[in-house]
Amino acid sequence: MTQPDYTHLTLVVDRSGSMSTDRDEAQAGINSLLAEQFSLDGKLTVTLSQFDSEFDTIERMRDTPFTYELEPRGMTALLDAVGMEVVRTGEDLAALAESERPGRVLLVVVTDGHENSSHEYTLERVRELLRVQREDFAWEVQFLGADDAAWQGRELGVRTTRFANSKAGKKAVFESMSASLKVYREAPVAGAFEMPEEVTGS
Repeated sequence: MTQPDYTHLTLVVDRSGSMSTDRDEAQAGINSLLAEQFSLDGKLTVTLSQFDSEFDTIERMRDTPFTYELEPRGMTALLDAVGMEVVRTGEDLAALAESERPGRVLLVVVTDGHENSSHEYTLERVRELLRVQREDFAWEVQFLGADDAAWQGRELGVRTTRFANSKAGKKAVFESMSASLKVYREAPVAGAFEMPEEVTGS
């Protein structure tokens, strides 16, 4: 049996060149979210990976607070990043004894751009990987897409939040995500992770 008070969060963050416009707000939003979540009761581990034309892991299964530095560059290999991270997170969790596994798993993808440079994974393959994890292993998956980038989440078949591609929008979407994650983690019984369909900021 898994641990009901243990949540694992995987964040897949777009660090492509377009993120440079509101880089400070995005970085601050991610770091505020991490600080808030690590301050809550209950066990938490975090995997954070980032992508542009390449895919990098920043932290894997980290169980203590840390600070993320966002350095925008390159293009947007979204499908490769999501596909590779689904596989790697799955392998990390499968390596744990069942009694040590999290009772709640959330994968979040954050992007303000459009897929333009993947070469290993197709939309169909990533959609199927996500379907298997959601249906067979009860993962929750949330896509955060800026303005018209949000359609990619819907194409992947997962819950999608569209946020305003602005300083206020980036700040607001991470605040909304942290509030939703708190509710998700504190529910007596693991249920669906839910966010608004649109976050605009003020």
